Amino acid sequence: MTTSISGSTLAYLIPGDPVRNVRLPRMFNAAFERFGIDAVLVPVQVPLRDFAVFFKSAFLARNVRGMVIAPPHKPLAVDLLDGCGLFGRVAGSVNVVRRIENSELEGDLFDGEGLLGALDHFNIPFRGKRVLILGAGVSAAAIGVALAEGGTVDGAEHIAFYDTSAGRAAGVAAKLDAFFDANVVAVDSNAPEGYDLVINATPLGLDEADALPVDVARMDSHAALFDILLRNQPTPLVRAARARGLNAQAGFEMLIQQMPHYFGYFGHKDAAEALRKDADFLRELIYPPAMHAEITQPLRYQSPSVA
Repeated sequence: MTTSISGSTLAYLIPGDPVRNVRLPRMFNAAFERFGIDAVLVPVQVPLRDFAVFFKSAFLARNVRGMVIAPPHKPLAVDLLDGCGLFGRVAGSVNVVRRIENSELEGDLFDGEGLLGALDHFNIPFRGKRVLILGAGVSAAAIGVALAEGGTVDGAEHIAFYDTSAGRAAGVAAKLDAFFDANVVAVDSNAPEGYDLVINATPLGLDEADALPVDVARMDSHAALFDILLRNQPTPLVRAARARGLNAQAGFEMLIQQMPHYFGYFGHKDAAEALRKDADFLRELIYPPAMHAEITQPLRYQSPSVA
């Protein structure tokens, strides 16, 4: 945490409802302190009905330089901006907002960038591959945008969305398929056969009693799994996939990989570059004790031919 707050301290806010479990304040403030940045990130609990008024009012304070948007406010923030990045526009939500020189507000979405960074961190193949995304909510849409944006060469070749609400999955898939080169579809089953990567973007796994969102016994032997959940990790899904010998990863790295994007977006370029080189101090803050060994020895993907 920033050791000294003064009148010159830059303020960043993270509005959400609830905010008691947010991890980013600890991470941001540790990074601010490590890199000598006179700034602080403060969580603020804002009910959904009050968000628009709060958002506009908060930026009347000249030392409020930006926000990191937590659920459930990510979609609401889009219509309150003067400008929005590509990922935010297509996914219909943002998780970061900054004040620019003319005092206008612009936002973007880094969930998908974080996911791609995490996949690369673990050497999990996704370029030119077939990906099944479980869920079609805000995070799932952001992940789909990131996977589709690179086309069929730098991104996934085929992206399938499955959601218990078929209409929601179809809506997200149709939007991405029209916007990008990748083949994006909605499917009526969570059957994982034929996919190289399965991504859980549902809340299933937050409770130990939850049903698994996919049957890992049916996943192809070379396939990998990424569970974006942060709480209750390693989830039953991750544990089951690992027990079968599959490469399965928890969602923490997706958050870690967003940090350089956040800091760069807020103008802290040197800190962003330093975070790209070494973010282990942040991993030590958020990885649970059961997974601490994976900080220095990540469980990186190996293809069956070299495993």
